Amino acid sequence: MNIDSARPGHWTDDQLIDYLYGVGPQDGHVDACGECRVRLAKIQARRDALNFGSGDEIGHEFLAEQRRRIYARMAQPVRWWQEMAVRRWTSALATGGLLAAGMLYYESVQRPRRPVNEVTDAQLAQEVSSMAQDPEPAPTAPLQALFEE
Repeated sequence: MNIDSARPGHWTDDQLIDYLYGVGPQDGHVDACGECRVRLAKIQARRDALNFGSGDEIGHEFLAEQRRRIYARMAQPVRWWQEMAVRRWTSALATGGLLAAGMLYYESVQRPRRPVNEVTDAQLAQEVSSMAQDPEPAPTAPLQALFEE
């Protein structure tokens, strides 16, 4: 609502718009009031500009030519490579690339590591022979103390 419509005795913009579309008050105020008639003319000019695109109407020839171009495009054969849209395969290729990069990274991080304490053959043979000579393994020694009286 603009400032002019707030004055008493004049119609609001909403009432003028309703009158313009034939649903507003029909009390004859617009015919008697010059200010409301001027505001109604401005609103009507604005509506006409929006409806007709600056007063130019679209001609029958323009619409007929547009229809002919649409039919011509519809009649053209569709090539197989035109149906394969790149956008369809972009997400699949991106996912595959990310999986491949993840696997390469995982393999580079998970390489087999050398044991920190390498045991030589001589040390291994000595440890095995000491286990074979000991009649009682070391982990069972505390259990034997339980059964002694």
